[in-house]
Amino acid sequence: MTYNSAKNALKDYLRVIKLQFAIGLTIIIVVTLFSKSVLSILSALSGFLIAVLPAIVYIKIAWSHKVLDAEQIFAKHKKAEICKFMLTIFGFLVIFIFFKKVQAGTLFVTYVATLSSYWLCLFYQAKTKN
Repeated sequence: MTYNSAKNALKDYLRVIKLQFAIGLTIIIVVTLFSKSVLSILSALSGFLIAVLPAIVYIKIAWSHKVLDAEQIFAKHKKAEICKFMLTIFGFLVIFIFFKKVQAGTLFVTYVATLSSYWLCLFYQAKTKN
């Protein structure tokens, strides 16, 4: 991977993170406005954090150093993906173990909507290339 293609890939990933913040925070605002329940707001915030924090860790691991070798690039992305997966599982475990009154529907809707940024960015990228 050349420097320019790696730089473009990082830009694409940062675009996904920005969209995750926009979608997740919008949902949290909507939940705050329409539900006066603190539990709903905390559930939405939890879903947002479970989606975004692992993605940020992925970027930190995968793009931490300039890597020239294809094997090194693959190894970094593999490590980043494993960490992202494990953090997601850990996030759900922590929430469901320690936050007994979590509103699962609100949590999962926020989580899935926040993750939809991946699909939206892919759709946008495919549209602009055609």
